[in-house]
Amino acid sequence: MRLSGSRLGLWLFQEQGQVLVMTVFSMAVLIGMLGLAVDVGVLFHARRQMQSAADAAAMAAATEMFYNGSTNVDARAKAAAKANGVDSDVSGNTVVVSASPTLAGGVACATCVKVQVAKPNPTIFMQTMSSLFFGTHNYRSVNVSAAAVAGYPGSSKTCMYVMDPDSSSSLWIHGAGEIDAPGCTVYVNSDDPGALCVTGNAGKSDITNIAVVGGQDGKGNCKGDPGAPVNTGVVPQTPAVANQGIPDNPDSNCPSVTDLAASGGKITGSYNTNGSQNTYYCFTNSTKGKGGAITPVTLKDATLGPGVYVFQTGVTVSGDVKVGVGSGTQTTKGKGATIVVTGTGAFDSSTTSKFSVYAPVDGVYNAVALYQPESDTQPMMLQFGSSGSDFIGAVYAPRAAVTLHDQGGSVNATNLIVGDIYVNGTINLTNYSTLNPTTTPFLQITLVE
Repeated sequence: MRLSGSRLGLWLFQEQGQVLVMTVFSMAVLIGMLGLAVDVGVLFHARRQMQSAADAAAMAAATEMFYNGSTNVDARAKAAAKANGVDSDVSGNTVVVSASPTLAGGVACATCVKVQVAKPNPTIFMQTMSSLFFGTHNYRSVNVSAAAVAGYPGSSKTCMYVMDPDSSSSLWIHGAGEIDAPGCTVYVNSDDPGALCVTGNAGKSDITNIAVVGGQDGKGNCKGDPGAPVNTGVVPQTPAVANQGIPDNPDSNCPSVTDLAASGGKITGSYNTNGSQNTYYCFTNSTKGKGGAITPVTLKDATLGPGVYVFQTGVTVSGDVKVGVGSGTQTTKGKGATIVVTGTGAFDSSTTSKFSVYAPVDGVYNAVALYQPESDTQPMMLQFGSSGSDFIGAVYAPRAAVTLHDQGGSVNATNLIVGDIYVNGTINLTNYSTLNPTTTPFLQITLVE
């Protein structure tokens, strides 16, 4: 059958209308599929965030239960969940905490805590499509949940904690700086994008990895190779030794304070060789320096027995100094000592030829060789020039800016817990838990499920 011109035109016009309808329908389907893909991607991202919140809450709760019992476990878990975006006080959010849960396979875990978190997440295209095609708003949001179980404390592999929460170059490895810590992790708490800075000829360090809450500075001179894998965006941590109950105001435990001004502000020779590691021995130096400043106490060619030595105006180490009773890399049980620096003074071992301190293996100061309270932000010079220091125990100064600068010397320590640190020398770290596996406080809660 042949179509006349008018009929052919009409037929073609009708066909064009069908193409238009098919095109609109196809576009609607494609837009719907695109919208679904976007929403699914957003929900998968939310799922990862929820898992991070569950992991952090479970770790915080299990740590609380391990050190302090179950009383505040629920509060600790909810605080950690809130810090990671799931506030249980917000309508629709849930944080369910279960102490001593039964694990998969019916195994009971008395030291574990299970945390389940859930949060509604809004959708964009799913709610639009459901409204257009089905006349319902059921997909306005989708509840995203996650769960985690933490417990079974084991020895931590972290040998250095850099605790400043927000500074740039919090860990700065510069020039010939080197951290030799085989089998150890270095943790950087700062959430700054440039929390880690590596410059100069660094890159010789022997570390398992560097874990950074923030990131490594990729600009200018700070984008060097630290000699170890760098993991960024990690979950914030707290060193376990912080839960031992070490006083933030050690001065309050001083039965009396000895003013060393009359002796030139110095302690020399043997002192308190038969002391007790639980007894406080407190010192100050009222000698006026330049401009009327109080000068620190000097430990010069001295041997100090067991005890907690509190220096209220700071302390400078000079010559050959030994604190506590130990041999090589071990502390004699009941004979350890801790150097405590408080007030306006600082710790300075830059002029020492050899300094050794052996920390206690029990008690409140277990494994702590040098302590500067969190309330004290005085800078600390661990080593300068060709001197050498051995800290058989932790250097625990969580808000101190620490400098290590050498010309041939080194610092040998078991753990460093500091605010910020500038490394332009050599730090040799041996995990304290390796030396004292039965008494170590450096325990780490692990994720079980």
